[in-house]
Amino acid sequence: MKKTVAVITGGAGHIGRETCLKLAARGTQMVVVDKNEKAGLDLVQKLESEFGNKHLFLNVDLLEPTSFSQVATAIQGHFGQLDYVINNAAFYDEVSGWGVPYEQEGYEAWMKVMQVNLLAPFFLVQALSPLLKKSSQASVVNVSSIYGVVGPDHRLYEGTEMTNPAAYSASKGGLIQLTKWLSMVLAPQVRVNTVTPGGVERGQLEVFAERYKARTPLKRMATENDVADAISFLLSSESAYITGQNLIVDGGWTVW
Repeated sequence: MKKTVAVITGGAGHIGRETCLKLAARGTQMVVVDKNEKAGLDLVQKLESEFGNKHLFLNVDLLEPTSFSQVATAIQGHFGQLDYVINNAAFYDEVSGWGVPYEQEGYEAWMKVMQVNLLAPFFLVQALSPLLKKSSQASVVNVSSIYGVVGPDHRLYEGTEMTNPAAYSASKGGLIQLTKWLSMVLAPQVRVNTVTPGGVERGQLEVFAERYKARTPLKRMATENDVADAISFLLSSESAYITGQNLIVDGGWTVW
C-alpha cells in the first residue's frame, strides 16, 4: 500500500484513528476529514512523526453540501491522486429528537443522521470519482453497523440510559445497499465494499457489556483494531476480486 493516498471521514474518531495508524504504517498517505480540529491536527502530527510521509487534515462538516467539492479540491491540490476512500463518519451530535426513545425521535434528527450517514458517502464518492478512476487500485469502504443488518435486542439496554435510534439503523441499512449500487456504477475501475462492525468496547456500562458478550459467540466485543484490519483488507490488493460485499465483523452476533 506504499505511495497510496486515502481519505477517511470521521478520521479523528475511535475507528478512524486506528484505521489511520494502520494504513499510515503500511505506507499510505492519509487525508483525515473531521469536525474536531484539535484531534485531527494532533493525529496528522502523530502520523508524520511516527511513519513519515505527508498527511493532511481537513476541518470539514459533512452536513454542508459544499464539503464534498472542498475535499476533492484539497486532495487534488495536495496530492494529485487518490486511491482509497473510507466513509467512516457517523452522526452523534446532540440534537432534539436524537438518542431518545422511539416515541420521541424527531424529524430534524432523522434528517441530520441521513445527511451524514448516507448522503455524505454518496456525494463524497461522486465528487472523488474522477480522481479514483485514475488509480490502478481504487477502492471504497463504507462503514456500516450490525444494526443496518438486524434489529436491536432491547433487552441489552434495560436499566440503562443507552438507546438504539431507528434513524441510525435505517441510515446504516441504506449504506449497505448504497455500497452495492456504487459497486455496479463504478466498476470495473473502482471496487466498493462495506465493513459492518458489531459493538465496539469503549467502557460501556458493565451490565450492558456483559449482556452483549453473553449473546456473542466469540464472547467479547469488537476492538477498533478488529474493524481497522477489515477496512485495510478491503482496500488492499488482497481483496482485488471482491466488490459489492458486506464484511460483517461482529464475533458472530448476526449468526443467530
